[in-house]
Amino acid sequence: MTLSADTVAAIHKEVARYPSKKTALLPSLKLAQKELGWLSNETLGEVADLVGLPHSHAVELASFYAMLFTTPVAPVRVEYCIQLPCALAGAEDALAKTAKLLDVTLEGKHGTKHGHTADHMIELHGTVECYGGCHRAPMCRVGDDYKENLKTDDDLKKLVDEIKGRAAKAKRPANH
Repeated sequence: MTLSADTVAAIHKEVARYPSKKTALLPSLKLAQKELGWLSNETLGEVADLVGLPHSHAVELASFYAMLFTTPVAPVRVEYCIQLPCALAGAEDALAKTAKLLDVTLEGKHGTKHGHTADHMIELHGTVECYGGCHRAPMCRVGDDYKENLKTDDDLKKLVDEIKGRAAKAKRPANH
């Protein structure tokens, strides 16, 4: 067992909430990931067992949804939307400025830009699909929180201060 008793109890609550076990699987995987940071094969199996479904169902969902991580990720993950509305509102510029403020060198071309801080506590990505915040573009997601209207240098400085604060409170990743 890798999950805490609190997370197991929260998963049982999710299962009881839905008429179909399959419907409870995604929120249950998100709960496990919230606790552990990512979903190992062992964790996928554990969650599937708790929900009462075959392990293959958990693997399928984790493989499909970009918000579920099946490899270790930094404790603080920042993902910029670079789809057309955000791009037109300056997402590429906001991503570049955020990277500079965090001292992150971005690698890759448009649509695959990524990088991380030297201590591996913060990952920065400009690769994600639309988050549905087009009316408040440009925007990014920090963990599970949407950060919208990132239009000015002051907006980006506030964002970076929050990101650095989260990184300072986070546990260091075991794989680095």
